[in-house]
Amino acid sequence: MNQEMRVRFTDEVRTKAANLYDVSTAGLNLLGNHQSYVYGYEKGGNEYILRISHSSHRSVNQIEAELNWIEYLAENGVAVSRPVHSYAGSRIETLEINQDKFIVVAYNKAAGNPWSDAISQNEEFKLLGKLTGNMHSLTKRYEPLTTQPKRFLWYENDYLQAFTQNVPAASPLIVDNFQRLIKKIHLLPKCSESFGLIHGDFCFGNYSVKADGTITVFDFDECQYGWFVQDIAVNLFYGIAVPSDDEDATSFVQRYLTYFLEGYLEENTIDHRLLLKQLAIFLDLRQAVLYSSLHRNGHIENLDPWSKTFLERAEKNMLHERSFIDIEMLNL
Repeated sequence: MNQEMRVRFTDEVRTKAANLYDVSTAGLNLLGNHQSYVYGYEKGGNEYILRISHSSHRSVNQIEAELNWIEYLAENGVAVSRPVHSYAGSRIETLEINQDKFIVVAYNKAAGNPWSDAISQNEEFKLLGKLTGNMHSLTKRYEPLTTQPKRFLWYENDYLQAFTQNVPAASPLIVDNFQRLIKKIHLLPKCSESFGLIHGDFCFGNYSVKADGTITVFDFDECQYGWFVQDIAVNLFYGIAVPSDDEDATSFVQRYLTYFLEGYLEENTIDHRLLLKQLAIFLDLRQAVLYSSLHRNGHIENLDPWSKTFLERAEKNMLHERSFIDIEMLNL
């Protein structure tokens, strides 16, 4: 979130949003302000998440569509962070302050921690695959009623739409190569077996793991209509976005996908040839999303070491249309 937008989230906004859920601002714990202001709070011995979004980021209809899909997944057995009602009994609340409109929603906080020492990393990869496969299997049968709003399409992602504006100092070649990537993705085939409503941001930090291995997924703010491989690529991307001294990228991708697909195939089918053909493309797409995001937020000089390393690597990749991985090196 850039500074111009951040200053609109005043103390008055926070106080009125908290009041909607009968919570004091003293009880709010800021968790993030990347695209919306997100807080944790406790009430009645339970933990919850409060999210305040500006209407320029998401409309009421878009948020309603998000909540409808979360409820559909929950009703079909997927462990998700479900929405909760306000003090007045509404799933969605709105505030109009100083000519700005804010949309407020709350969720049950997902139980567990970012990871569990009770299971190995490979076991976690398999469980993530099983969860993703289940969501993709269910989305094949999900069709909102004609009276219900729908989520946006993949190319309407804020960071893709504003790529050129977010990176004004970028080389013209980077912009040209980005536009060529988008055109390439538009040409990919779509069918119900490979394309549908997906999480859109299913990665470390957007799920929690309990000691028994139960994984709960949350933060559906980016849910969108896209390819299933797109969902698979996101979490994998963050494992190889910056080189690691512990394991080279090809070995990590091979290990991750081996266990991930073992779990995924328990819940859904996937064409391996399609996966291998599309994986590099969607890793490149995620690279463009993160590149655009970091530039939009500004203060590039103050980025953490991981983000700085990523930006340097991403610029070289995007200048030379170099993929993150060599698909031919994989044995799946």
